[in-house]
Amino acid sequence: MFCLCVASCREAERMEFRLVRGDKTLSFPLDKNTKSSVFSLFPYTDVNGKEYLTFQNPGHEEILFYDMESCLPEFKIRLEREGSNGTGRVGGYHVHNMDSIFLTALGAPIIYIVDSGARVKDKFRYDKATDGTTLGDFPASSSVYKPMVVIGNRLFIFPRPNRHQDVNPLCCAVDLADKSVYGLEVQFPKFPFVRETFKAAGAETEFSSCFNGDGFAYSFYYDEDILVADAAHSTSRRIKAKSRYISRVGYPNDKASTPREICENADYGNMIYDRYREVYYRIAYPRTEVDNDVSLWELIQNGRKTFSIVILNKDFEVIGETRFPDYTYNSMVWFVRADGLYLSASHFMNPDYSDDWFVFHRFDLVGN
Repeated sequence: MFCLCVASCREAERMEFRLVRGDKTLSFPLDKNTKSSVFSLFPYTDVNGKEYLTFQNPGHEEILFYDMESCLPEFKIRLEREGSNGTGRVGGYHVHNMDSIFLTALGAPIIYIVDSGARVKDKFRYDKATDGTTLGDFPASSSVYKPMVVIGNRLFIFPRPNRHQDVNPLCCAVDLADKSVYGLEVQFPKFPFVRETFKAAGAETEFSSCFNGDGFAYSFYYDEDILVADAAHSTSRRIKAKSRYISRVGYPNDKASTPREICENADYGNMIYDRYREVYYRIAYPRTEVDNDVSLWELIQNGRKTFSIVILNKDFEVIGETRFPDYTYNSMVWFVRADGLYLSASHFMNPDYSDDWFVFHRFDLVGN
């Protein structure tokens, strides 16, 4: 009896945190050609400590930089699709510094490096690893949160798995000196609901990754477990990170999920690391129903109808979970600052939505 009480008390101690809306709102003005349903958004701090909100304008090859304090636009980097400085269609980016901005080509295994004047300084392909493994493309987006990571002289990327081969490294390291690509040891998992003929390719290939300064953590959309690996990916382990609102993941069918299945099925989403509070936030989508008059594709682009955020401590123990109101926040657009977690309130079905503003509410991590 004493052991049961101790175990229950320890569990209660771990489950004591929640996210509560704070007193700060960031509202960024948008012109008529800029949309808030973005797919690539990352905060950036320059060498002088100035914070920017940066994002790629949907449908345009341009990256916008806003002053995080004033919320006013500072400048934009307009990329060229063709010519000597052409980068084609861009599907994500990473601002390493203002002289080295990494761009991932949309649908092609190519990375461009440009400066703040959009001049191409370098480019390279990553379609094949040094051991001959064929690699898929990698969009460095935030809607499916897989930011590039630079550690020393190595760039870490996350190519899509290839259904026609058995070797599918979850992460690859690019030597930025000679552009050699190394497939790391941890392999993309296979899921029991996928027929062998489809192997590891389909809706189940979506996953999120985040880096905590020492290693990587992965959230697979159709798995309640997360996967944790060291920086070199020489070791890995699976850890339970289940939402209290999901009894069972709603697996997609073998070939393709319909928009309604995507909007209504229970599954998981992105995960982000909060280095200021040493916690992880993992999106979970409980099973729900969507009315017939709702635009499903718009709903997918705006983070669905309802979601919760599972909170894990630095040891990957679930220490809380917060569910958010329906049709209010875009679960795919968020970022962390020193003062808290910021969620986009620019959901097209939010009663306060305006396409003239890109709005974020701050949420604070508090104890019960």
